[in-house]
Amino acid sequence: MIKTENLTRDYGNNRGIFDLNMEIPKGKIFGFIGPNGAGKTTTIKLLCGLFKPSSGKAYIGDVEVRRRNQGKIKRMIGYMPDKTGVYDQMSVWEYLDFFCAAFKIPPKQRKSRIEGVLELADAKYMLDYQVNSLSQGMGKRVVLAKTLLHDPQVLILDEPASGLDPYARIEMRRTITRLREYGKTIMLSSHILPELSSVCDLAGIVEKGRLLAFGTIKEIITSLQENIILSITIQGETQKAADLCSNHDNIKEVTAQGNEIRAVYVGPRSEIAEINQLLVQNQVKVVGFREEEGDLEEAFLRVTRKNGQQTRESASQEKTQESEKKTASEKTSEEQSLVDKKPSENDNKKPENSTKPRLKLKNHSSSANKPAEDKMDAKKK
Repeated sequence: MIKTENLTRDYGNNRGIFDLNMEIPKGKIFGFIGPNGAGKTTTIKLLCGLFKPSSGKAYIGDVEVRRRNQGKIKRMIGYMPDKTGVYDQMSVWEYLDFFCAAFKIPPKQRKSRIEGVLELADAKYMLDYQVNSLSQGMGKRVVLAKTLLHDPQVLILDEPASGLDPYARIEMRRTITRLREYGKTIMLSSHILPELSSVCDLAGIVEKGRLLAFGTIKEIITSLQENIILSITIQGETQKAADLCSNHDNIKEVTAQGNEIRAVYVGPRSEIAEINQLLVQNQVKVVGFREEEGDLEEAFLRVTRKNGQQTRESASQEKTQESEKKTASEKTSEEQSLVDKKPSENDNKKPENSTKPRLKLKNHSSSANKPAEDKMDAKKK
């Protein structure tokens, strides 16, 4: 339903979104994860046709996002921005009726349409409230109802849970899940990772304009998980079971508390069952044996930390290369300077006219004045 092919928006100075490739099937909830400035909002605005890409393509359904298709795209998409503006001097009814007119919904259909979207957003009781009297959570639900007025196939929600209290976040999560049941394809961005992991079918991690991971929550966590954590429940002889696990080559660390054993497994996933088999063969009663599920937050930190380290290493290598080039250039300049200063063979040879005697010029001025000096001496005598 949503597809991008090498989608790029380059602001310069390595800012923007670069070579984004992803595909979100119809009826799925996709969570777009990334720190501030990672490129989430830029991507959303590209998909909505608010920004023109530097290169690449984006599709909503079978329709390419471009200027000539703006009318179709606007009918297919419902966009709820992070910062939502509302008209304060209106009731909720008047506010939604205004947007019904903007969406060119016939007057006869507006009443049922407004009541329907308010029910979907769990905000029907707010019908006669003044917009400027709503709390932030209530306002978000009213704006979500406005986003649903023209019955879009795709919902793009930018930080729908930001600024909400825990109860309002739970309500928003329930509303989003309910919308998926109506066949909506939903793309949402958020910083609240536990919320995303509980509601999303797919997720993508983006940082510095690059998509670092994409897939189901489980696929992302599994692919980024460094070690497998085994949780083993034992009936009696916990220490014996812990010792058996500790002596296994693929177990790196073991902790035991009560009848629970937690083991860090570093071997291949296909051989995990051997640990359970080892315990059973040694007459240890295993009540529970499972792999602990990873955490989306840990996966996010791991992939962004790894990317940051690679970026720093790349920057360090570039800096080293530049320094080496500068040093080589300076060395070349010094060598050239020394070559220029070194006397040549021609410099050591005397000029050809240096052996010729110089002409002695007579001092005409002194000889012309000599008779006058003799006359003065004669007068004195």
